[in-house]
Amino acid sequence: MDIQALLALQEEDGRLRDLQRELKTLLPNRRKAAQARLAAAREKVKAAEAENLQASKEYDRFLRQFQRDRDRMARAERNAMGQTGARALAAADQEHRDASAGAAAAEAGLAEADKNRTPTERKLDEARQAEADEELAVQEIYDAIEARKALVEAESEKVKARRDALVAEVPAAQLRYYDRLKLTRWPCAVPYNRAEGVCTGCNLVQPPSVTQAVLHADKTPDAPLVTCPACGRILI
Repeated sequence: MDIQALLALQEEDGRLRDLQRELKTLLPNRRKAAQARLAAAREKVKAAEAENLQASKEYDRFLRQFQRDRDRMARAERNAMGQTGARALAAADQEHRDASAGAAAAEAGLAEADKNRTPTERKLDEARQAEADEELAVQEIYDAIEARKALVEAESEKVKARRDALVAEVPAAQLRYYDRLKLTRWPCAVPYNRAEGVCTGCNLVQPPSVTQAVLHADKTPDAPLVTCPACGRILI
């Protein structure tokens, strides 16, 4: 059984399958993984922005309260200056004390809010820097993927050319069977374990007649293909 041309064709088909898998699966998966990295970095920026915004709002709230109480103090001072009656003066003085206490509380809250805001600003800066670093890294990955894609496509064309040349060397009957089998089985031609009578494609023990046919084919160049009764693969 002479199937050397068929085996050479299968070898090229195997290379072509690997290259196509890289183009259709491996490289797209690398791109998706890179996109996921960048998306994660951007999500961290969004989270840091939200945290910083909340801290800034809290700071602004105490700042507005502090400014309102300072304005109340100023009004109370002006009112006190224009009062002559004891009751009105006492009311103005009380308003001033209340505003002063409120301003002191707001100032303390402002200081605490500013203290809490600082880490969120630092965290936001770090997240933005990490995002920038990821953008550079991901772009490098994209460039590498495109370069690899070009190489794989070029190699695929070379393999297809070699395959086309080999097709002409394979006997028509072998080629027809191989092309049909290739649709559902890979590899199509597999070693036969002569010692144990096992097809290494499906790992099933074969009847003695298969072993005899393989042994006969070993010695007879023009013998027909020997196939596995279970999986249909060509036994070599």
